[in-house]
Parts: sequence; structure tokens; C-alpha cells
Amino acid sequence: MSVPVAASGRRWQTWALAVIEVFVAYQAISGGVGLITDTWKLPTAWLARTPFDTWVGPGWILIGLVAVPQLLAAVPQLFLPRRPGLGVLAGLLAGANLLIWIILQLAVLQIYFFLQPVIAGFGVVEIGLALWWRARLRRSQFAA
Repeated sequence: MSVPVAASGRRWQTWALAVIEVFVAYQAISGGVGLITDTWKLPTAWLARTPFDTWVGPGWILIGLVAVPQLLAAVPQLFLPRRPGLGVLAGLLAGANLLIWIILQLAVLQIYFFLQPVIAGFGVVEIGLALWWRARLRRSQFAA
């Protein structure tokens, strides 16, 4: 059975993973800016268990701890096609980072927000795609 491979040698899992990472990064930047500018008018009471009085700090943290790692994870997939192992590792770490982010968010804020399971779902999908990509790479190495 052949594996669909783009002309550059990248598998569809590579492209799907990169698209998700860039999408999550874009959403995290948008969310961070929304928090910084107080666009959503979230209750500051939610910050009671944090060192913050406003949403500015959490907005910058969202950008730094979610958007930046997601963008960095997309780099090997988009620009280093000859380093698939690095792309797989980046995808695994990006997905794990999202899961850790949500777990910490729930633990610190102790507030449920409807986007938390959605974001965790993206993390699970990233991990799944990276593992699938790794399995395809291993099969192609043994077939060669």
C-alpha cells in the first residue's frame, strides 16, 4: 500500500499538522490580543487565584506559551522537509504543550470555559497526527 506523498516528499500528516499548528498559533495570538485589549470583557474575578489584576499579563502569557511554541513547531514541517524526525518531535511537543496549558489553566483559574475542551482536542489531534506520521516514517524506512 502506498502512502500519499506530496511532490516535496512530505506526507499529508505533515501538512495537516502544520496547518493545525499555524491555526492554533493564530487563534492564540488573537486571543492574547483580545485579552490584552480587554475585547471580551472577561470578569477580573476569574483572576482571583493568579498574581494578575487585569487580563494583560495572561494575554501576553497566552501568546508566549501557546502561540510561539505552535509557530516554532510548524517550522520543521514547513521549512525542513529533510528533517521529518524533528517535525514529529515538534508536533508531539506542541500537542503536549496545549494539553498542559489547559490542565494548568483549569488548576489555576478553577473556571470552566467552553473553549478548553476544544483547545485540548487540538492538542490530542496534534499528538495523534505526529504519532501517525512517525509510524508512516518507520514503515517507509523498513520498506526501503
